[in-house]
Amino acid sequence: MRIAPLVLMFLISCSLLVQANEARDRLNAFFTEIKTLDARFYQEVFDENGQSVQKSSGTIKLSRPGKFSWKYDRPSPQLILADGQRLWIYDEELAQATVKPMQDALGAAPIVLLTELRPLQEEFQINELTRQNGLTWLALLPKVQDTEFNRIEIGMQGELVRQMDLHDQFGQKTVIRFEDMKTNLALSPSDFRFDVPEGVDVIGKVE
Repeated sequence: MRIAPLVLMFLISCSLLVQANEARDRLNAFFTEIKTLDARFYQEVFDENGQSVQKSSGTIKLSRPGKFSWKYDRPSPQLILADGQRLWIYDEELAQATVKPMQDALGAAPIVLLTELRPLQEEFQINELTRQNGLTWLALLPKVQDTEFNRIEIGMQGELVRQMDLHDQFGQKTVIRFEDMKTNLALSPSDFRFDVPEGVDVIGKVE
């Protein structure tokens, strides 16, 4: 049986719309239903000419809402930790730690995306992109431009976020890939507590 071109176009459009809705649903489920996360990350920064200028890697742990541990092991050890009230930045080589209230320190930083439990469409326009490298891609465009990144692209595999591409106002791009991701497992409270090592200078007020 021959299908008329207009009918075929309609069927294809319906199929693409269903796929787009499914992708948005999976993305929202990741940001509203997953309470804890444990993964490795690989981060690479590209300049406005597409040249790689920095590579780093480490581990990330999340306990939503409000707690995370972002620990770099390469090229040098550094820890960024949020305990629900304060944000700690610890540079092991400098033997220095900085502490600030979370709300003041994070503001509209992209890491807030991963630590909150709410639908993304409240803050972003979400568009589906072409599927690439086995990932379903969606673009997040901020409804209010209050962050240094004007576009965030998220690549999903099944129910999980596997990659985030952060595009800033100056044409630079930060690519973060996640591997060995485990979700909704019990994490220890000590994962999100920073105990100041002996001999480390603390900048900021610890209340």
